[in-house]
Amino acid sequence: MSRLTRRERRAARRVPREEVVRAWLAREREGSEPPPTASGAFDALLSENPGAAAFLWRDAPHTCYRLPLSRARFDRLHVVEGPSELGWGALSPDGTVRGCARRIDRGDPDRLAHATGVDVPRIERLSAEPSDDDPLVLSTRRGAVPWHVADGNHRAVALALSLRRGAGYEPAAAYLCVGANPVLGPLVQRLWGRLR
Repeated sequence: MSRLTRRERRAARRVPREEVVRAWLAREREGSEPPPTASGAFDALLSENPGAAAFLWRDAPHTCYRLPLSRARFDRLHVVEGPSELGWGALSPDGTVRGCARRIDRGDPDRLAHATGVDVPRIERLSAEPSDDDPLVLSTRRGAVPWHVADGNHRAVALALSLRRGAGYEPAAAYLCVGANPVLGPLVQRLWGRLR
């Protein structure tokens, strides 16, 4: 569900979309000089990661937040949106970060990497290391829609894997971008029009 709980609303800090874009771009282009303008940063991010970042133009406008993720919220995260038979979708039988971790914990990392195209050995390495503090980038749409990891899938699955193996949970930091719901808006307009 995309709605923030009361506790999440209290802990969340509203941030401009540019902050999210620049933080994500900095991870994608470590060591590179950032573009000077907001539109330049947005264009660079779409060039670096056109699939995962597509929600930024597809579901615009966005309201963005920075918040800590409760364990319950983390456990419900979905992997990046995409075809269920490719990449992250192929790795997770139910589309969730936890589903990926369960499958990795039960399977052969090299075989899973070959079958899905996801760098599963990297996830194994990340799960054994202390996590970094870089926030995940999450996307959702207004209404009852799951939260998807747009950036940080390897880190999120590594954390879920370490939790499966007995590690304690420290709230993960995240940027959450809540976009327009392309179905909800027209439906509300139609209903409103009929009520007039």
